Amino acid sequence: KGSVGSTDLIYRTVSYVSGNFKHSITLESMARNLGVSKYVLSRIFSKTFHKNFNQYLNDSRLGYACQRLENTDDSITEIAYRTGFNDLSYFIRTFKKYKGITPGKYKRR
Repeated sequence: KGSVGSTDLIYRTVSYVSGNFKHSITLESMARNLGVSKYVLSRIFSKTFHKNFNQYLNDSRLGYACQRLENTDDSITEIAYRTGFNDLSYFIRTFKKYKGITPGKYKRR
């Protein structure tokens, strides 16, 4: 029974992030919407995904940003805001940290 409930919560967690990463979400707001404590969610991210909530959220956002950079003519600013980053310089810094190059260089490749 414990693993079934745990699996359901993992599924709901993944589903929630994939459906909401374009918006401003926090661990606290997500926990509230899923009806669990933020500590339970924090453990789920650590144990299941081997990363914290912010890292998982950024991975989701940057995966979508890469698709947009490769497949659209949208500006980097537009992509940053459409992927849930509310600060362009933070988007560029985070993108470079995770991908090793700036979004502009990635787009030109």
